[in-house]
Amino acid sequence: MTGLLDRFRRLPDPRRRQGRRHPLAFVLTLAACAVLAGAKSLTAIAEWAADAPDQVLSWCGGTLRDPD
Repeated sequence: MTGLLDRFRRLPDPRRRQGRRHPLAFVLTLAACAVLAGAKSLTAIAEWAADAPDQVLSWCGGTLRDPD
């Protein structure tokens, strides 16, 4: 996982600064994991990410969720 994350960290982020919530490398790594797990649409990727355990989010370069 770290190899993929490191590769994605080297990519330039084409997004405008305003509105960014998460680093591009995290978003791409999380999306890649979701697709490998069978997600076939943006909605399925988002649902997979929402259900991902904190440990998976951490492996993908994210931070732990805030308990609501």
